[in-house]
Amino acid sequence: MMTARARDIRRASFVSSCASLPICVAIGLCLQLTLSACSSDDKKSSPPVDPNASPFPSGNTGAIFNPDETGTDGLDPSEVCAGQEAGTELAPSIIELLVDTSQSMDEQAPGSRRSKWVETRQVMLEGIDLMPATTSMGVVFYPDVAVGASPCFDSQADVAIDSLGGTTSTQRTEIRDAFAKESPRGSTPTHDAYKYALQQLAASSKQGQRFLVLITDGTPTYALGCQGSGQQQDPADPTPLIPEAASALGRGIKTFVIGSPGSEGARRSLSQMAEAGGSAKPGCSHNGPNYCHFDMTQQPDFTVALRDALGSISGLALSCAYDIPPPPRGSTLDPAKVNVLFTPEDGDRELLLQSSGGCSDGWQYSPNGKQIQLCGDTCDRVKSSSGQVSLQFGCSTQVIGPR
Repeated sequence: MMTARARDIRRASFVSSCASLPICVAIGLCLQLTLSACSSDDKKSSPPVDPNASPFPSGNTGAIFNPDETGTDGLDPSEVCAGQEAGTELAPSIIELLVDTSQSMDEQAPGSRRSKWVETRQVMLEGIDLMPATTSMGVVFYPDVAVGASPCFDSQADVAIDSLGGTTSTQRTEIRDAFAKESPRGSTPTHDAYKYALQQLAASSKQGQRFLVLITDGTPTYALGCQGSGQQQDPADPTPLIPEAASALGRGIKTFVIGSPGSEGARRSLSQMAEAGGSAKPGCSHNGPNYCHFDMTQQPDFTVALRDALGSISGLALSCAYDIPPPPRGSTLDPAKVNVLFTPEDGDRELLLQSSGGCSDGWQYSPNGKQIQLCGDTCDRVKSSSGQVSLQFGCSTQVIGPR
């Protein structure tokens, strides 16, 4: 619990710091809360801060944005060190849907009288309707060409990535229309389609954490570059998709994988792809029965299972990622001196500890270091509250210890 003395010290430090230019542009919030402390001349001389730059440096250059942690008046340093505090917002998400619409998707879905494609279309549109306006989304169906066509994949976005907006927005209408017009045909060039969808995500100018959701009902029948016969009895090697997903994760794109009925023969590779793409389920195994991807092949009711899987993905993709504000030009943030504070609506502020292992409690940095991501149980607790999350800079990061 933060003492009154510590709060007074933090408040005095924060306001006095805002009187100088470096702090005024350092954390964004300072401009909002204490704008009068910054002179108009200071604001004119301030260079713009690149919002896309990682807040943490690759090398130690510039002054570390790091207040003193020295105790005062005999107080414990952990009580005195309040650093600089900034409010933060949930980061928007960018989601690319990569949906297998090959000929086999016309087969009947388990637990339904309708095809896998019809059930997939209905469940996905239901899920998209529930997504917030700030989410950006695009759609790529594959292969979108007939069996034996050359090339084997229609490399065009069915719906280009854009903000979903309100319930009657143009983007939502285009997505609904695209799903309504689509019908199963063609083979399964998963690698070509996946690589194209990643390019669309990387090229998007939208700000936010990037996710690719792959839904497929089988082993690829074409290798990268449309190599192969395209026939189900002559499948392509799926393992090159695994390092492709790992490479995407290294560039800040997480891949979720859903294996629809028909993908039984690809379960191991899809599980490995999900792990490489950063979306492995806790306690999963590539040997099953709890695979690392969302495996629909063992579910008696495909529609219910798919709805649950998409709900889980939405919860992971749309919540609990918070932007880290950029530092002032010429200064750096110390990643070992960042803490996350949570204030419930009707409770006392608490310090959330950083997780150094599996992400079930606490928080971790996103792969690109631009965001704070709350872990499983902590994320659920914060989402269920209408409280606020804020970031504190300058105090040694508190880490969950061994259990």
